[in-house]
Amino acid sequence: MPGVMQSVRDANRTRQPEDSVALRAVVLATVVMGALALAVVQAIAITSFVTVVVMLCVAYYVSYKRRRDDNWVIKIGLTVFALLAMLNFLRQLSNVATLDEVRFPLADLFLWVQVIHGFDLPARKDLNFSLGSSLTLMAAAGSISQDLWYGGVLLIYFALAIVALALLHRSEISEGATASMTPQSNRGRADAKRALNRDFLKVVGVTTAAAVVLFLVIPQPHAVRTFALPFSFGGGGIGGSGAVTNPGFASGTSPSTRASDAAYYGFNNRMDLSVRGELSDEVVMRVRASAPAFYRGIIFDNYDGRAWYAPDEEPVPLGESDPPYGYPLEHRSLGPRSIVTQTFYVEREQPNVVFSGGQPDSVWIDGTLSVDENGGLRTGGTLSPESVYSVVSSRGAATPDQLRSLPEEEAPPKFDKYLQIPDSVPPRVHDLAERLTRDAPTRYDKIKAIEEWLADNFRYNTDSPVPPVGRDAVDYFLFDSEVGFCEQFAAATAIMLRSLGIPTRVITGYTPGTRNPFTGYYEIKNSDAHAWVEAWFPRYGWYEFDPTFAVPPAETELAETVPLARAIEFLSDKISVAIPGLSPETIRYVLYFAIVAVVVAGIWLGRRRRTPRLAPVPVAAPVGRGGGPVTRAFRRFEQTLAGYGRGRSPNETAAELLRRATFRSPRKDFSKALSAFEKERYGLEEPTQEEVRAAIAELERLMDDAAGAPRVTSSRGT
Repeated sequence: MPGVMQSVRDANRTRQPEDSVALRAVVLATVVMGALALAVVQAIAITSFVTVVVMLCVAYYVSYKRRRDDNWVIKIGLTVFALLAMLNFLRQLSNVATLDEVRFPLADLFLWVQVIHGFDLPARKDLNFSLGSSLTLMAAAGSISQDLWYGGVLLIYFALAIVALALLHRSEISEGATASMTPQSNRGRADAKRALNRDFLKVVGVTTAAAVVLFLVIPQPHAVRTFALPFSFGGGGIGGSGAVTNPGFASGTSPSTRASDAAYYGFNNRMDLSVRGELSDEVVMRVRASAPAFYRGIIFDNYDGRAWYAPDEEPVPLGESDPPYGYPLEHRSLGPRSIVTQTFYVEREQPNVVFSGGQPDSVWIDGTLSVDENGGLRTGGTLSPESVYSVVSSRGAATPDQLRSLPEEEAPPKFDKYLQIPDSVPPRVHDLAERLTRDAPTRYDKIKAIEEWLADNFRYNTDSPVPPVGRDAVDYFLFDSEVGFCEQFAAATAIMLRSLGIPTRVITGYTPGTRNPFTGYYEIKNSDAHAWVEAWFPRYGWYEFDPTFAVPPAETELAETVPLARAIEFLSDKISVAIPGLSPETIRYVLYFAIVAVVVAGIWLGRRRRTPRLAPVPVAAPVGRGGGPVTRAFRRFEQTLAGYGRGRSPNETAAELLRRATFRSPRKDFSKALSAFEKERYGLEEPTQEEVRAAIAELERLMDDAAGAPRVTSSRGT
């Protein structure tokens, strides 16, 4: 038995312990950054993060102190703790409702594996494992991240990881290896170190450039699996009673004059076309979607000359008791359809409305779900922050030619309400619609003709004139105003199409928002609230049209036409939110200045690189003193060889050094360099200008060849 125990101890004894404190500290920092990333994306609590950091520091200290011991008792204890961590992971899995939520217990498991492993890091290979595992923590955090805070942690992590890789490489080289064939002077060691640093910077630069290029050109997956989509209830929302409940309006109805910048007045049962005002740029939702889409919320069918109304009858509860909820057949459209999957992450309290990119076929959401007579979905209460719900929806995918080829059929009686026009609308609105569509043979062409006319004759402005009391809002917009915003364009389009016998309804919801290229989520702001129309096509159903899309703004901004300006505006808005003391305008000026500085520096560096490294100079050195241009070039050549482990021995002649430098390529000629060097150092005559140029050219070529050859190392004791 003692022999067996001794064998176990011998098997666990470290052969070559890692003594570098700096390497251990940097690897620890990368693991801590991985834990910090999980805390930033709220995968773990702050208290858990602090506990993990403290335990990691203790673990790394213990492993450093015991790096030369067998640690077999510690390893047995760590095995037990690893099994307990696995059991805890399995326990957490039992509480997971969807596959999407598996990421959270996995992140927790990876984190505790790092802590357990940190108590036994005697050798370099163990630190390599910890460094690789820290990347797993960053990946787990990245899969959960929804904003740019993760990006800042990621940049710091990669900086630490690069330093860790450099220290690992240095440790590997120092393990029984020297940098030259013979003992070097301090100057030689300094030259070798500079050469190593140059190589390291080149590798970092090439790697970074390749990563940026790959990030920009590789298509990023957007698809979301349609099974077990995530959903969760954020907490105490405001209860609803069937009507739309908008948390931005305490009275429960939309205003009739100025709107609040914190809530869209179109998210109500009544949307008054007399209301004016702008919305804030606060992010209210983040959406992970397989494709960008207009997120439909409320469907309006009734117009009274000043406002649009959604059904005020009590919505009908859907029959299913557990998600996913299916969309009723009577509200489904037919024909070619494309599937869109979305998961909505609520940041600011939202109305009791389920938004969807088109027709909501299946809905994963906590709580009850009901549908109004137009097909709009309602929840039992408002959606509070941290609520999550998922929708699998479909959109009409028929081509324009397919829509044009549909026969003109009379709509069923149930669609009569989508043809309703109040008496307040003057006949000239119908006459205008008839004139605009006189040359449009199909329903689709009529819609596009109206859209094009609005784009050619109106401008977009959220502070357009308010229709006077007693005037129909659509008539006033079409004949007395030259500007408007989405509600006016949608209302005018709907009424004109209805006057032509085309069933049309007004929709309010959100535009696709802005896709964050770093997180992959679409960021939906208050100001992304929008209104558009849906027109009915025989046999195919409802198709959405946005008459505001082609309407130019009253004033065109630079950011709307230049991609670089749009990117700078996006970054300045994000930075101003993170640093409240800085205005977006100031940040934009700083970014523009930085871009100009980078361009100027790039031009300057490019011009420097086009100049020769060793420009020939006139021969003016005294004979025999060794200060001429060829001698200086030869010394540079010696330093280059020393940097790659092939330095010149004290008793090695110039000819021997050149011959050794070209032994892998015996056809390489160095006679001109040797002749000019010997003539300059020892001859009675100086080399000619042509000989100097030829010699320097040969030495530069040999330096380039040395840079591509493998390094020469020798083990200790050999």
